[in-house]
Amino acid sequence: MKRFTIKELASAIGGTPVGDASLSFSGAAEPQTATNDQLAVATHPKYVARLAEGSAQAALLSEGVDWADLGLKAAILIKRPKLGMGHMSRLMDQRWRQGQTGIHSTAQIDPSAQVGSGATIGAFCVIGSDVVIGENAWIGPHTIIEHGTRIGAHATLLARVTIGKDVRIGDRFVAHSGAVIGADGFSFVTPEPSGVEKARQSLGDQGDVTAQSWMRVHSLGSVTIGDDVEVGANTCIDRGTIRDTVIGNGCKFDNLAQIGHNVVIGDDSLICAQVGIAGSSHIGRNVVLGGQTGISDNTRVGDNVITGGATKVLANVPAGRVMLGYPAIKMDQQLEIHRLLRRLPRIVKDLTASKKPIPNDD
Repeated sequence: MKRFTIKELASAIGGTPVGDASLSFSGAAEPQTATNDQLAVATHPKYVARLAEGSAQAALLSEGVDWADLGLKAAILIKRPKLGMGHMSRLMDQRWRQGQTGIHSTAQIDPSAQVGSGATIGAFCVIGSDVVIGENAWIGPHTIIEHGTRIGAHATLLARVTIGKDVRIGDRFVAHSGAVIGADGFSFVTPEPSGVEKARQSLGDQGDVTAQSWMRVHSLGSVTIGDDVEVGANTCIDRGTIRDTVIGNGCKFDNLAQIGHNVVIGDDSLICAQVGIAGSSHIGRNVVLGGQTGISDNTRVGDNVITGGATKVLANVPAGRVMLGYPAIKMDQQLEIHRLLRRLPRIVKDLTASKKPIPNDD
């Protein structure tokens, strides 16, 4: 197992080493469980208080903490602890890109495919015709990459990822197990206007409903993904109907997200677990969609919008808004409504008690 010194790690994460900078350790742990061979992560006052429960000799601390008073031999002081944690975790993560290198004997690679230098192709992978994979890619076992797809340099595809035909992906792409990029969009049509279409026009009335069969609208577009994108386990990004579904640079997707056909997502957006974005919606830059957020089709969400968990967006959202609820409204308004709802039983009780009988003129 790789070891790190205080000096090495401080330099890598932008922190300040103090105390015995040559002290080394093999990993990191919470303060109360850290051993003398682990760096305790105590970047919040409530964690600092628990250092005495463990036996760590060194800790990652916020700037201004008196590390010597805590009985430590060394520490790394950092201005923004969460950012330091991100850098540190990347350095210490031993799970990815481990084991066999090169091309496994069971991988099936079409002769027309181009695999960049330094790439690893795992067991039972299938690489289709005219696929281009950039240098130093790491493709996990049982992954399938279909005809004509291009993936940039330094990609990491974990086990059982599926990437469809003619998808375009930039550099440093990460896809976790079970992700599917480039499946057909969910688009169907009936011979005559369906009850769904009528209900949408009338906002609730289907009119006379006639049983009809659904005909698939095939997806002739594909998916285009920028650089530095990460896709969580079992997340699906559907291909476009005519034009491509487009994911901007730096976007990060949690597990089990569903991105519909023709969707456009701007750079550096964060899409949390179980988010569903319906077809042809446009999501701006630096948007954060909380878990289980739903975006109705053909909806525009402006730059820097944030939605709370389980928010349902049924109409366009201006840039910079923070939204919550079903239907989505500004978060402060939604919270005030909830406060009033909690008072509603008491208000009804008071109103009932204040009722007076109507005098009988007889």
